[in-house]
Amino acid sequence: MKRGGYLWHLVLSLGTRLLMIGLRLLRNVLLARLLGPADRGLFALLSSLPDLIAAVTSGGLNTAVGYQAARQRPMGLLLTQVLVYGCLLASLLTLAGLALMHSLGSQWELSLQLGDLAWLLLLAVPLSVLKSGLLTLHNADGRVEAFNALRLLESLVPLLLFVGLWWLYREQPLNAAIASWLGGTLLVVLVGACWLRRWHDLSLRWQPGEQAKLLRYSAQSHPGVLSQQLLLRSDYLFIGALLEPAALGWYAMASAAAELLLIIPEAVTTPLMKRLLQQGAGIEQLTALALRLTATVMLGACLGMALIGRWLIVTLFGADYAPAYSALLALLPGLLGLCYASILRLDLLGRQRPGALSWLLLGGAVLNLLLNALLIPRLGLVGAGLASSIAYLAVSLAMLGLYCRLSGVAWQHTLILLPGDLRYLREMLRPKEKA
Repeated sequence: MKRGGYLWHLVLSLGTRLLMIGLRLLRNVLLARLLGPADRGLFALLSSLPDLIAAVTSGGLNTAVGYQAARQRPMGLLLTQVLVYGCLLASLLTLAGLALMHSLGSQWELSLQLGDLAWLLLLAVPLSVLKSGLLTLHNADGRVEAFNALRLLESLVPLLLFVGLWWLYREQPLNAAIASWLGGTLLVVLVGACWLRRWHDLSLRWQPGEQAKLLRYSAQSHPGVLSQQLLLRSDYLFIGALLEPAALGWYAMASAAAELLLIIPEAVTTPLMKRLLQQGAGIEQLTALALRLTATVMLGACLGMALIGRWLIVTLFGADYAPAYSALLALLPGLLGLCYASILRLDLLGRQRPGALSWLLLGGAVLNLLLNALLIPRLGLVGAGLASSIAYLAVSLAMLGLYCRLSGVAWQHTLILLPGDLRYLREMLRPKEKA
């Protein structure tokens, strides 16, 4: 296995994601048992809001800088874009939203749940935007080892901080969880910036012509990324507004358990990101192979999670979280669709179809919102899971249809590993004989 090659990066990414699963699972166990369902739901709501706010202000930002970084644009120019159109705009929107909520929405359910903790978003939002931007720049630049190290740091530091802070302040586990989340994000930002400076000049620069190109690509991608965040997190908002506080804690645990499976497509796409964005010779065969490999492994993982999910939830998180299992089952079909979407999205962006992607994701977000409003009052947590799964599958099928039309690859060649794929993978794994 050649160091620096695709297979090396795939194994490295998969190993990193496995370690992340262990670390995040341990952290989720501690959070669930120490916070209880109500506070666990509150923490899930607070920690999900920065991504939603960032998507509203500059949803297409990461897509644009990732696309340009893959094409070797100056990092100082791209970092300027992240700071101005990402951190600054997101912070201003957060401040305006908090002021509006404080003056007019003091009786809103979300305002009552968050209370004074909402003001922490003024710190959390720009930090989250900058962290996400730096991770994208590392990955799109082909720095797979650094990207994986940062993702591992992102999982390890909050766990260690939470354990240490809880040990010191045992009567305030929620405050310990929030402080560890913010502290871990800050450390990833500092380390990510220092590592990026080792390979690139990060002198901030403002070039109106280049900024205009970035903004055009970002504007085309913005509706899609905003819609993607609504797809992934609007269920939290509906559950928080329509159901009891403990229900959000149960659903957060179901989502956390289900999303552990997303390490599979992440491990495949991490080393492929630069190739998919650049396109080039043989990309049709490479994307189709990645889809078949991911779908085959993901199908087995979803079936396994369905079989052991209830035991896993009760054993790890406690009997109080048993209601999460029904929501987990409802989410699993959608996760199978998401494994396709993560790969197809990068391929379609590389084919310069950000506008088409935005329309597809917008349709999925609207469908998800309608289904949440319809199903959650009737079916509770199961309704939220079904709404998400239906929307995920609809978007993934639409992406697959667009990809097949543009690439000429037949849809049936994207479904499951073929005998020839196994021979090809064995050849890749077989050590080459020295001459």
